[in-house]
Amino acid sequence: MKVHARGDRGSVTTEFALVLPVVVIVMGLALAALAWGGHRLQASDLASMAARTAAVEGDTSAHEAVSAAAPGAHLAVSRSGVWVTVTVSVESVSWLPTADARVTARAEP
Repeated sequence: MKVHARGDRGSVTTEFALVLPVVVIVMGLALAALAWGGHRLQASDLASMAARTAAVEGDTSAHEAVSAAAPGAHLAVSRSGVWVTVTVSVESVSWLPTADARVTARAEP
């Protein structure tokens, strides 16, 4: 049988009470990072779709396609000669940066 000194009594509870908030904060940060990564992938997919749509069907069709796929996304289309550049921004959690993606495609004649 193990005998503990009187001063050790309750030390596990105290250590657990000190470590638990740290674990919860780290888990919250990890989940927020995963959510931001998902928003970044969504922005990339939307930018690819919008660039193809703008190159073939025009800017208005690209705006409609992005609005239908993700109502909160922001789209910017610019043209330079035969090239169409599309930038899509998707809002993330308020304290994380906006997830942006930029894609360039060759416009169809």
